[in-house]
Amino acid sequence: MFYPAYINLQGRKCLVIGGGTVAERKVVAMLISGGDVTVISPDATELVAFLANIGTIRWHKRQVKAGDTTGYFLVCAATDFTDINTAVFTEAYEKNNIRLVNVVDVIPQCTFAAASVVTDGELMFSISTSGKSPAMSRRIREHFEKVLPASSLYTLGYENDDPVPIKNQGLPYPIYLLLEGRPCVVVCEKKTPEIERRISLLNRCNATVVRTAPDKLSPHLLEGAFLVVFDNISEIDAVYKGNSGFISECLEEPSAGTYFTPVLVVDDNLIISVSSRDSINTEKAKRLHKQLTNQFENNGYGAFIEFLGTLRPQVLKAFRTSKKRAQFFDTLIDTVETNGVHTQTCCFGLTNPECSAECLFNWIRQGHLERANTFTSDLLAVHTSKSFSSAMADG
Repeated sequence: MFYPAYINLQGRKCLVIGGGTVAERKVVAMLISGGDVTVISPDATELVAFLANIGTIRWHKRQVKAGDTTGYFLVCAATDFTDINTAVFTEAYEKNNIRLVNVVDVIPQCTFAAASVVTDGELMFSISTSGKSPAMSRRIREHFEKVLPASSLYTLGYENDDPVPIKNQGLPYPIYLLLEGRPCVVVCEKKTPEIERRISLLNRCNATVVRTAPDKLSPHLLEGAFLVVFDNISEIDAVYKGNSGFISECLEEPSAGTYFTPVLVVDDNLIISVSSRDSINTEKAKRLHKQLTNQFENNGYGAFIEFLGTLRPQVLKAFRTSKKRAQFFDTLIDTVETNGVHTQTCCFGLTNPECSAECLFNWIRQGHLERANTFTSDLLAVHTSKSFSSAMADG
């Protein structure tokens, strides 16, 4: 499981290495959250170039070089070159002690993963499947866009295909922290329900958790800490100076830390978070949280996502390109059997919770694993055969 965190990016220096479509999405999300964004890339999309021309971001039109990550709060490597991305991670995280580093699509070189995000300007919803099924994350995001209604961050920045300015909406930057094996410190006098909640989440993410009282907090605990949770502001004031390497949460006053933990809906590796921009919409956020809890918890979504996650190594081996892998998963999860005929109409219970169609989603949540495995194996055989035939024809 990944740990959901809403980062305070207001005025903080963010670096994006790369200028393609994926990098553009990172830039847009950071700007909406108030980040001070710099892009390094020889080329850039129309929107990135436009934002640089109007002074919204800085664009260094060149290849990245040694020392470029120095002084940043958050770094994202989104180039098409593995060696460049690896070098960025090594310098940022291991040399410069930057805690928030992301290499797109390379989980071992990430301290956080991006979330699928939709917002109506007042409320923000982020969706993660802990890296197990990007396809399902996208389906749920698209569902939210329709029913809330809300906009995906992916659609912002253009009007009538022309680039437009991106404004700081004062929203947090939602990410998912990869905490497995990372040292996390919880500083508190006693175990309150909120402290217990944080410790439980950290343990579920396989973090290395140390809980200590403020008067027993030693400097060496903070030196190597990735994340620190404080119960109140006085604890931060006492130890924070000179220890800015870690990221922190203050339960008493969220704005005093670098992130806060949003309200969550969790079903195994499916994590949906809900947050309001201000106190005015708190009640609306609570109502939607209750509604989403009823819809998504204990209704088979976690089991379905776990099943898809177990297929990823096999699919990765069978298909050489990310496009072909995505096409296979889309076909797999969309297929519904109607009188022996396959149609692409699966609703995943999003629009019809009582749906009993013959589809992979229902087979998994009803416990029909043998049928699900047979269907998956047959479909994989068909697709790999087509891929082989296509490769032979191209050759």
